[in-house]
Parts: sequence; structure tokens; C-alpha cells
Amino acid sequence: MGHSEKTWDLDEVIATAELEGRRWRVVDPETEAKVTGDLLKELAKAPEEFFPKLVQTVLERSSADSSGISLLDEKERRFVWPAVVGGLSAYIGAGTPSDFGPCGTVLDRNAAVLFQRPERHFTYLKPITPILEEVLLAPFHVNGEAVGTIWAVIHEPGGQFDREDRRFLEMMSTFAASAYRVLTQTGVLETMIDGLPKHPTPGR
Repeated sequence: MGHSEKTWDLDEVIATAELEGRRWRVVDPETEAKVTGDLLKELAKAPEEFFPKLVQTVLERSSADSSGISLLDEKERRFVWPAVVGGLSAYIGAGTPSDFGPCGTVLDRNAAVLFQRPERHFTYLKPITPILEEVLLAPFHVNGEAVGTIWAVIHEPGGQFDREDRRFLEMMSTFAASAYRVLTQTGVLETMIDGLPKHPTPGR
């Protein structure tokens, strides 16, 4: 008889503490200042087009192979992905349940979280390709309320994020919050979400 595959506990797929012991990259302050300056200009010019630019910046400036934004849709009780770039770009419009998923865990803990092979616990993620080797997420807030996450994924087996990736993602989360605030105030956010491809949650 075959044995059923083990489902891992949540804490077994969380590896945030490992970031402290990993080697990390040195940042060029001038380059980072230019990156943040360019993002501020883009946000002021076209907030409705900002999320794709933001996640592209994460893809280019971090160790990520994919990057995206997750927004909490309380009405549908799920997170939706309005912007995704890299290896997971086909999943734009997808998302995860608000009560059982990496994004929900990050909002519950209200801090950046690093997952390793999260599908071992959140088994509905197993159909996603390419594989989720490491997933780093940071929450962002509007008026003190967590409303979404910005995330980065490494697909390459053995690939690892470092403390610099976490710091950069947390910095980018402030831009995500600013864009969310503007889009909500102008009424664009709801229209933008409604216009996304109807991509179901993998495995659900």
C-alpha cells in the first residue's frame, strides 16, 4: 500500500529566521535613490498603471524570478493578483483564499515572511508552475489596516533570498500602499479589479 503524502505544518514551511544567517548583497545608495525617484514620478503620473511598474522593479532589483501584488478582496474572501511579472505572469487575476494562504499568514503576522516550498502546507498551490522554491512577502497598510502584500518568488531549486531582498520588499510596500490609497480615493481600484482575467485559485 502506498502512503499518503505528508502535509507540512505552517511553521515547517516558514523560514524567515534563516535570512539573518545568509550572506547579503551590498546596495549602491545612488542607484537605489534613482529607482525610488523614478517610482515616485511614475506614481504621480499614472497611478492606475503603477502596480505593474512596481512589481517589475522588484523583479529587476531583487533575487526574484517572479513578483506580484496581492490585494485583499473582503467581499470575495480572497486575495487577488492585479499585477504579476516573471515566471508566474500567466497567473495575473488569480489569488489565494484570505483565510488559508501565504498572504493571509503575512497579514495575520503583520510582518514580512519567507516561505520555502509553501505548497507543502497550502496544498492547493501544488498545480502552480514553475515551482515556488522560496516566497518572500511583505504586507502594506492604508490607514493602519493591512490591505495587501507585495511578493517575490524564486523558482530555481536552491535559490535563496537574503536580508537585502526583505529590506527592499518592505521599502517597495510603502509604494504599494501609496498607489492603493490613490486608486481607492479615485474609484479606479474596484474597476481595475473587476477588469482582471477571471483566473481561479489553483486547485480550488
